[in-house]
Amino acid sequence: MAEEDEQWEAFKRWWKQNGSSVLMGIAIVVLGIAGWQYWEAREASARAEARQGFDSVISTLQSDKETEERLSTMEYALDNLKDSQPDSPYTVFSAMVAASVYMEESRAEDAVEELEWALEQAGGQPLPRVIRLRLARAQLASGEAEGAIATLEGLEDAGEFAPLFHELRGDAHHAAGNEDAAREAYQAARESHGEDVNDRLLEIKLSDLAVMEEG
Repeated sequence: MAEEDEQWEAFKRWWKQNGSSVLMGIAIVVLGIAGWQYWEAREASARAEARQGFDSVISTLQSDKETEERLSTMEYALDNLKDSQPDSPYTVFSAMVAASVYMEESRAEDAVEELEWALEQAGGQPLPRVIRLRLARAQLASGEAEGAIATLEGLEDAGEFAPLFHELRGDAHHAAGNEDAAREAYQAARESHGEDVNDRLLEIKLSDLAVMEEG
């Protein structure tokens, strides 16, 4: 009994010295768990909202409405998604989809605007590579050859897109009137394809440059 009393007294002394820090530690753990659960729930809700916005953009384009009405509805859904979930990959994908639609409708300048926004929001590779290639094409289509060249030069490593990158760079230089740079880019595209690939369109572009030089 005396031993138990001594243990109890020792515990009370220890608690008096350390009890507040123990309670604080427990509180921190509880709050941490609660905060993590809240963050997880919030992230899940944000992902669901972004996915819903993406689905809204896609479903709008698949509707039977007139073209202008579909585009107007798409733009409204995309603007809402940009405002609510600008950092979501779904929003970036939606902007890329919108850019593709604009290109089909011969609205290259609008496509450029969407792709520039998407490039700013995109995360790691390879998504920025794809966006840069599409942006350069849109810039070329809108008459911005120099802008397309600058966009492509911003791509440090084209990776598996090297053939497309070099060929598009050649197209941009050709549109800008720099035939030497265009030929160099086309040749780099041919080399990046490898010996087993024969790109007829690329060969036609090189042949056309040779004819221009002879003329």
